[in-house]
Amino acid sequence: MKRVLFFSIAALTATIFTSCSKDKDDNKAEQPGATTESYIDASSNTAWHYYSFGEDKVLGSADESAENNAAWAARKDWDIAVRRYNIRTNSGEFTAAGAKGGVATQGTGVTFESLQKVPAGAIFVGDKAVTSSGMGGTTTVVRSEATVILFKQNEDGSLVMPPVYLPAPTHIFRTADGENYYKVRFTQYQNAESVTGHVKFDRAKIPQ
Repeated sequence: MKRVLFFSIAALTATIFTSCSKDKDDNKAEQPGATTESYIDASSNTAWHYYSFGEDKVLGSADESAENNAAWAARKDWDIAVRRYNIRTNSGEFTAAGAKGGVATQGTGVTFESLQKVPAGAIFVGDKAVTSSGMGGTTTVVRSEATVILFKQNEDGSLVMPPVYLPAPTHIFRTADGENYYKVRFTQYQNAESVTGHVKFDRAKIPQ
């Protein structure tokens, strides 16, 4: 009986220690200035993946459609969504719930490391309807001006083919509640097998 009791106490102690350690790690990740790496599988050509900075996870995914867009536009628990290299923020013409997200894209001289605070006068741009033409015809999608990657262009403005991916600038995203800011550096669009849509990014909460 003593041996069983000892094992139970030891197991309970280990569980408590593990839980506390995990809580400490989770809390540390949300401390202003602490950088963490996040991943979104955005390899689908049709699905948006809705992500929360506060929870550091994808809350759900949905294909582009009027019904799905309306459902996610009514929610304020997500901050950005990624579909391939496109980004959506919970803001502007997309939100139907008064969300206050948006993005302030930084200039080429601003690095992730050098960005320590939200610049004075920073303008956070909300999502807008963007119309584009391609092999599938003309489509209109409400999205952000921010992108996961940039495409190298020829002198005439056409895209270099096959595509050449360039690093995106550092972005500052405002959360949907309008109360917090995260700087983001996208570090990966292709995985080790050169499959596109596997997105990694460094994120850090900016002190206020």
